Parts: sequence; C-alpha cells; structure tokens
Amino acid sequence: MTPELLKYLCDPVDKSLLSLIDSVISPDGSVETGVLVSATGRRYPIVNGIPRFTQEDKRAESVESFGDEWNHFNFDEFKLNWLNHTIKNTFGGLDAFSGKLVVDCGAGSGIQSRWMAEAGARHVIALELSHSVDGVMRNNLRGMPNVDIVQCSIDFPPIKDQSVNGIVICHNVIQHTPSVEGTASALWRLVATGGEFVFNCYPKNDQGLLRKLRLVLYGLVRRVLSRAPFGVILWYARLMSALRFVPVVGFVIEKSGIMVRGDVPVGPDRWRRAYKLGVLNTFDCFGSHSYQHLKTNEEIKVLVAELQPNPDKVLNADRYFMRPPPIGIALRLFR
Repeated sequence: MTPELLKYLCDPVDKSLLSLIDSVISPDGSVETGVLVSATGRRYPIVNGIPRFTQEDKRAESVESFGDEWNHFNFDEFKLNWLNHTIKNTFGGLDAFSGKLVVDCGAGSGIQSRWMAEAGARHVIALELSHSVDGVMRNNLRGMPNVDIVQCSIDFPPIKDQSVNGIVICHNVIQHTPSVEGTASALWRLVATGGEFVFNCYPKNDQGLLRKLRLVLYGLVRRVLSRAPFGVILWYARLMSALRFVPVVGFVIEKSGIMVRGDVPVGPDRWRRAYKLGVLNTFDCFGSHSYQHLKTNEEIKVLVAELQPNPDKVLNADRYFMRPPPIGIALRLFR
C-alpha cells in the first residue's frame, strides 16, 4: 500500500477517517502490514500490502467464481480488444488517463489497471472483492509503484466521497453487484468536481419474439450452469467456443445466446484469440457468480438522469443507446 493511498481511504460503513497503526514499512516506503482504524473503532487489516475491507463482508462469497475466473484467464492476451473496443469507443484514446487518478472498480485480474497506469495515469486504485487480489492481480501489478490494490465491495467503496477528480471506472462489472442502481450511486458519490464516472451495464434487449426467446434460453442455461463446478462451466465454454468455428452451427449458437464470443480485432494469431475470447466470454456469462443483471435502455436512461440531470455533462449517450452499440462503449458522467 502506497502512502498516497491513505489520503483517499475511509471507513466504507460510515465514511469516517482512518488512522494507520502497527505498520510495517518496506524499503521502498510502502506499507506491508498494519491496521486501519476508523473513528468509530472498526479495524481493517493490511495484509501483504493490501488493505482488506472484507472480514465481516459475506458478499465475498458471491464473487468467489470471479477469483477463480481471473486466476485462470487473466485477460493479459486481450490488450488489442481493450484498445479497439473499450478505449477507442469510450475515450477515443489513451490520453484520457494521462496524469489522472483512476479508481478501477471491479479490477478483476488487474491487467487493465496496469494498462491504465502504463498509459500515464498518475495513480491507479484497483478495487476488487474476490481472492484474485492474492493471485493474478499481485502478479500483474508487481513492480507498479503507482498502483494500489484494495480488497472491498464496490457497492460500499472505502474511498472518500468527492475525492476523485480523475476517473472512477466500472467497466463490464456493475451488473454483477447486488444492485446496479445502488452501486452506481455509491461510485458516483466518489467523483469530485471535474472528475468523471465511467460505467456500462449488460443490456437487456427483449424487443421482438426472437429476442425474448433468446433471453429465456439464456436464462435457462445459466440457471443450470451457474450451479455447476468450475471445471464443468469451463468445459462447456471450451466446447461452445470450438463449435463457434463450425459454419452455420457457430452462427446459430451465438445468435441463440448459449455462447458468447463477440468481435475479434484483426491482428496476430486472430483465430487463437477468437477461440480464447469465446471461452472467456462464455464462461463469464454462465459462471457461478451470484448476480448478473441485464438492464434495458430505458432503465439506464432513468439511472443516468438521477445521477447527472444535466445531459451536457453526459458523454457517449447517443452511441451507447444504439442497438447494437459500439463494442465496449461506456457512458461518461462528469460532475
């Protein structure tokens, strides 16, 4: 934990200030172990340099599958997807991160936190609830002096309200929290004047009979698979991703919603990346995580209007609400 992080942290329960006690400082000046104590007496340990806001949080069990997922998949081979989809369609380019504080909410494997830091972010705070913080995240973020990992729920973030004058980003994550609206409100409160909240949510497109049937089929398959062991879901994802290459059959299974691959940018090893992307996306859609909310355009429009009533301070709205929208696009709400 860098000394810089402490000025942003607070008690996630009541937002009171935290004091650091019993700290052990490593040679590079970072905090290796210690305890964060709130004004109301709650204590949060720092273990292996990571503040832990989870000891009384049963929600960690709801995202256990994500820890397994990211420890297995990592996402490090998909930087081309990230650049061509998330960055290009949401920000236009990597300059959006230059010199800014970035809070990466639901950081997963941490690799995108690393890429944002490498793009010039001044400081990246990676929030993640699952046990990936002690596995793939530590490996991906090793040697990054301006990146901190915090283990916590993003619906109760231990970050001071209106303290982030940079970017609070929650990309492809918010639908996996207990309440999309509750989490969005909690993260929006972190944004200071001049900062922005960037988020998207998996869409619910139920217009027309075929789309309604697809949602029903998807729901039935997920209900069965999400209760299966990790190995079974992985086997299913691998099988579906392989079948995606079969003419006609592959088109039908993706259009029916029982597997997901999406667009694969042109580049080296495209076919191998296509297979691995199909495995990852299918596993992600049918994994055993507790929450997977889909939201209609109207539901997201209502949420955005509640957070930021001034439409001039909301970017990407027209393109975000297209069907289909540009891949990876997210809304940008400025305070």
